[in-house]
Amino acid sequence: MSKWTDKFNNHALIGVWANLIELIHDDGLMEEATEGVTEDIARLRKVVNYLNGIFENIDPEIIPFNHLANIQKSAQGCINEINSFKGSKNAGHLTNANAQADTLIIQFQQTPASAYAVTDKNIKRSVSAYSETIGSYITKYKKETEQSVSALVEHVKTLDQEINKKESKLAELSTQIDNVEQTIQKQTAEFNTQYQSSEKERSERFNKDLSEYSKKLEGHIREYTGKSDDEFKNLSLKTVKIIEVLTKLQDDATKVYGVTINTLQAGAYSSYANDEKKVANRYRLYASALMLLGVCFLVVPELRLIFENGDYTFDWVKVVGRIPLSLVVFVPAFYFAKESGKHRENEINNRRRQHIITTLDPYIELMDPKNAEDLRVHVAKTVFSENTSYNESKENDTGNILSQLTDLAKQIKRN
Repeated sequence: MSKWTDKFNNHALIGVWANLIELIHDDGLMEEATEGVTEDIARLRKVVNYLNGIFENIDPEIIPFNHLANIQKSAQGCINEINSFKGSKNAGHLTNANAQADTLIIQFQQTPASAYAVTDKNIKRSVSAYSETIGSYITKYKKETEQSVSALVEHVKTLDQEINKKESKLAELSTQIDNVEQTIQKQTAEFNTQYQSSEKERSERFNKDLSEYSKKLEGHIREYTGKSDDEFKNLSLKTVKIIEVLTKLQDDATKVYGVTINTLQAGAYSSYANDEKKVANRYRLYASALMLLGVCFLVVPELRLIFENGDYTFDWVKVVGRIPLSLVVFVPAFYFAKESGKHRENEINNRRRQHIITTLDPYIELMDPKNAEDLRVHVAKTVFSENTSYNESKENDTGNILSQLTDLAKQIKRN
């Protein structure tokens, strides 16, 4: 045996090719195979068997060994694609495997042993592999079809039996329905007869009872009419007395309610005035502090120079020059002073309203109802209106308010 033969027998292609031959004849490839998958597998088997005839006739002494490495690479790629198909059942791997087989055909055609590919034995073996694969798929499909047809026939027989049973039960049900209809008609006729008889008896009895009841009712009406008239007279007298007492109690309650409401309103205005006083004092404090700060900003630098240098002359020009910068302090101070004035005015208005409410009731009690109501309306329009401006002097006190209310009450009485 030559060294070329030993080298060929030890080449990795020998094992790879044996694995490829074994893998394409694995029965597991045909599990759950569709028509397209079957054709791809049949073509792979035909090509590999065809190329195996060339592989078996390779002469190690006349084959280039670097060419064997290319064949090994393509064969290994074909094996990888077939194994991937077995794992995922993705038909795309078979397409890739056939592409690798195409490469193997080209590579084997470039070997000196390619002449053995056209022998009768090799061609018969490759064609047989293809036909056996297709035949096994057809046989499997035929068997499954026959089983499906047999199952369908059995199912049809079962359905026929069920239909016959249903038709028999339907006929029985139809007979029962006819019997029920006859029974219902008979019972309906009997019911109508009994109902008419009962209705006649009930009507006669009702008319008799109604006549007796009407006579009794007329007697009771005459009897109780007299009693009710007497009771109504007594009740009317009692009702008049009760109404008088309730009217008096209502007047007393109205007075108490009015005093209570006025007291609550006066308390509310007092609370509002206290709140406005706090806000006004706070704004006045802010304004005073800012104004003092502004004056310090204008004068303190000059005073500091005077204390540090006794000969320094107070420079009013510099003081006037600081006025624009001091506006940063004086503008907020003027704003706070303005807001303080607004809240102080609100405080005075609320104090004034508080005094009017607390001193108005004694005057109203001395007047007749119409003039009292006119006085209330006039006070509401002139004093408590939100749109009325407060133009009276801050020095007006409670005595002046009472004097004005007295004059107003006298004027209304004269009218």
